[in-house]
Amino acid sequence: MAALVLPNSKQMVMDLLSDAMPGVRVTSKLPEGKGLNGVLPVVRVLRVGGTSDMRGWSDPATRDQPRFSVDCFAADEGAAMRLALQVCAEWELLPGQSTEDGIVAGISQETGPQDRPEEPNTGISRVGMILGMSVRPPLPNS
Repeated sequence: MAALVLPNSKQMVMDLLSDAMPGVRVTSKLPEGKGLNGVLPVVRVLRVGGTSDMRGWSDPATRDQPRFSVDCFAADEGAAMRLALQVCAEWELLPGQSTEDGIVAGISQETGPQDRPEEPNTGISRVGMILGMSVRPPLPNS
């Protein structure tokens, strides 16, 4: 019997948000230095923890429950906050959506959008939040 491999939830988030937010770059790695200025607006997704329940492919209770730090970068504070609020609105629509890798079973918002002014790039504002989700592997065809 093959080992159970849970979905790559970070990639699922990036794919689903990219599809939902045309014109916004959704990534886990930022361009270096001033390169970031040329690709705004940007949403960066970093997995910062979470737990999983492994019960087997056919058990719908098998889930990964990741937490993500999501940073929204834009040219000014207002635009960064609007981008963060847009991400939160799209996050609410994720349950039931799927990729080849898995299905979003639920979501959570641990912190709402907050200023993260430590961004060292001049001319860029950042707003971020901690978001969670529950994902499960696709159910096998019977």
